[in-house]
Amino acid sequence: MLYDETYANTKNNFGEEPEPVLRDYYHKINTSKPVLDIGAGQGRHAFFLARAGFEVDAIDPSKVAAETISALAVSEKLPVRAYQCSFDEFVPQTDFYSGILIFGVIQILTWKEIDCLRDKLKQWTHPGSLIFITGFTIADASFVRYSRIWKPIGKNSFAGEQGNLRTYLEAGEILDLFKEYSVVHHWEGLGPEHRHGNGPTERHAMAEVVLQR
Repeated sequence: MLYDETYANTKNNFGEEPEPVLRDYYHKINTSKPVLDIGAGQGRHAFFLARAGFEVDAIDPSKVAAETISALAVSEKLPVRAYQCSFDEFVPQTDFYSGILIFGVIQILTWKEIDCLRDKLKQWTHPGSLIFITGFTIADASFVRYSRIWKPIGKNSFAGEQGNLRTYLEAGEILDLFKEYSVVHHWEGLGPEHRHGNGPTERHAMAEVVLQR
């Protein structure tokens, strides 16, 4: 998988702290059912919630990611279950989730995969469930760069030669994609400066929402 080498060689590639929007709104998630973390990476969001008293299912296509999460969950005796799979392969062991996290995933999916994800959210949520989503927008600096050098595969969506993907949302588009849900929070703009491991400092133009079914 694309991230196996990165996760094997870089501790906390995406940092240790959760996305600010999760820290601001996690208290609104009902604790009676588990939370699903899609694209969990090395587990920063899953463990933040687990330490706050939530049960979490964490899924990621990377074998290294799943093994990392499983090992830490055992060592800290936290209620986090890790699964190595993509969201379209995942079979939940619960009838629904009280919350679903989709951080940094939208921009690496095709539109067909985004449509599949939307269908899964309908299957895996229940009235009252919260959904946290972030995605890159066309205001991001990388949009122009990739539009010039990568192959167009859909609206504002591009594929690189190594299998990398970037799909960008237009202003307000995230609300149109998930219009069947109530909006608890919506923000679009420049996110905080950050770096991946020892890489250069980055700052992305993002859309973020907290939705309620």
